[in-house]
Amino acid sequence: MADRIRVLVAEDEFIISLSLKTLLTEMGHEVVATARDGAQAVQHCVTHRPDLVLMDIGMPTVDGITATREIMARCPTPIVVLSAYNDRDRVANALEAGAVAYLLKPIVEGELRAAIAQVIGLPEE
Repeated sequence: MADRIRVLVAEDEFIISLSLKTLLTEMGHEVVATARDGAQAVQHCVTHRPDLVLMDIGMPTVDGITATREIMARCPTPIVVLSAYNDRDRVANALEAGAVAYLLKPIVEGELRAAIAQVIGLPEE
């Protein structure tokens, strides 16, 4: 598939991570790694060089905002931040850190597909 992208999923909730991995695979993309905290996300990004990162904000050890800043400094990669919260400060902090999009949980397939299309430049199906 020409539009197949390589994705890193950074999400500490196992069920949400599995759901995202399944959804991305069904969409025809490859999940190259999953991370349970921000430190793992940074390391996986450096190691696997994904085309896109889906980054939860609220993770243990290193939060998603800090991990986003670190990824942008070490291996700039488009990052879509995932959060259950939609307050103005969180959105602003995520975008200031380098995220290119912000999705609210629960993640809806159509919204994820649209965000990926926008961020990566793929046509929406």
